[in-house]
Amino acid sequence: MTDQSLPTPVGTGRGRSAPAAKRRHGGLAPYLLLSPSLLIIVAIFGLPLIVMFILSFQNWSQINEFSSALKGQWTGFTNYTTLLTDSQFWQTTLRTVVTATLMVGLSMTIGMLFALLMRQVSTWARYILTFALILVWSIPALVSTLVFQWMFNRQYGIVNVLLGYNNVHDWLVSSIDGWGVVIAVVVWGATPMVSIMMYAALTQVPSELVEAAQLDGANRRQVFRHVIEPIIRPVVLIMTSLSVFWDFQVFTQIFVLFSNQPNTQFYNLGIWSYVEGWQYGNYGVATTITACTMVIMLVITIPYLRQLLRIGGDAR
Repeated sequence: MTDQSLPTPVGTGRGRSAPAAKRRHGGLAPYLLLSPSLLIIVAIFGLPLIVMFILSFQNWSQINEFSSALKGQWTGFTNYTTLLTDSQFWQTTLRTVVTATLMVGLSMTIGMLFALLMRQVSTWARYILTFALILVWSIPALVSTLVFQWMFNRQYGIVNVLLGYNNVHDWLVSSIDGWGVVIAVVVWGATPMVSIMMYAALTQVPSELVEAAQLDGANRRQVFRHVIEPIIRPVVLIMTSLSVFWDFQVFTQIFVLFSNQPNTQFYNLGIWSYVEGWQYGNYGVATTITACTMVIMLVITIPYLRQLLRIGGDAR
């Protein structure tokens, strides 16, 4: 009687280990392919952030440059304690949050209105509008700020001439008027990008859904709220988050508009950090302001990022 080998059961032994090993190898392959790019990103963005946070815990200034004993002296949380107990920090933070909120709100609202307009007009009108938006967006912030500075000039500005305030009203003295001009410059430069991105998102909305909602008796507001907005929400969240980061870091518009010498009432956190670091030489304090600014921006954008991740999870 000869021995007969029994067949190996399906799904056991080596028959199952090979596919599992292939899956493990396939799971590591994307990370291996991304690793060079990740290393470059860490080197370009990560290392400066680490150095910035290290400097925020040191007493580093131009005066200490001449003293080896005080140069880079560790002070722990002294910079943070001094900053958080300074009333100017809270005033500047509140001013930054309020102005950034207005900039983001206006740019997103006007950009959405332009996108809806582009959806309704004819093809040739949409091409002209798109070309005009791209032309505005391509103008550097320095150039557009200089144009606005001329427009709101007290002596020969076109705005004063049109309003009959020639050589009477100075728009860059009052806090409300000055910030109004700054917000106008920022919104003017940010609206084209938002408009084009919102229009690209609107093109993904099926016209059948809009027509079905209209046949069911929904008005324009209801169609936008219940049909269009859920579909374009990911793009809206991304653009809102990016706008928060951009508008919190507004620098060129303020610095140029006030001829490189803005008054303290026009300080945001970015301007204040620059003044402390480059004009007063308090590098430790300047990096502390920057670190606090980053924390505030992250706290503000976390809800938008959570919604975006939730939408991505629901899509899977």
